[in-house]
Amino acid sequence: MPVTEAPGPHPLCRRRELLLDIFAMNSFSWAIAIPIELLLAGMSLQEHIQVRLLAVVFNTLIARPFSIYRHWVAARFGGRGDLNAYLVDTFVFLSFQCPLYVGNMLLGGASWAEIATASATFMVIAGALGRPYGIYLDWLRRLWINRRSRSIAPMALNLQ
Repeated sequence: MPVTEAPGPHPLCRRRELLLDIFAMNSFSWAIAIPIELLLAGMSLQEHIQVRLLAVVFNTLIARPFSIYRHWVAARFGGRGDLNAYLVDTFVFLSFQCPLYVGNMLLGGASWAEIATASATFMVIAGALGRPYGIYLDWLRRLWINRRSRSIAPMALNLQ
């Protein structure tokens, strides 16, 4: 008798997770970028819109890998408590997002001075962004994935 592997997550769940990650990444990114790019870095509205439109493309491509990376880091270094959650989310956010942010601004036509100002600001406030994004992502996941999963028979989704 052939050995069969246990079925993986239902494709509908993976699609929902992908869409949720894309929505979370894009909505959070745009909300955070407005004051950084327009007010602190002094970018024009046209530059800001160009950078943000590129960010939508990038964020859509990296949203799921970011969530997978966050889960991987948390599985290895996560522990209990608010301080550990803060440190893990801050590390993940900085190590994944900062290099992408600089590249996005370069492609968006920002000057080196604008990139330096925006990136330095981004790095300084990353400690204030990593954990809120983690909370936001977890909240959306509980709200969207869990609510939707209950409407489908648990056996169909291979949930336990």
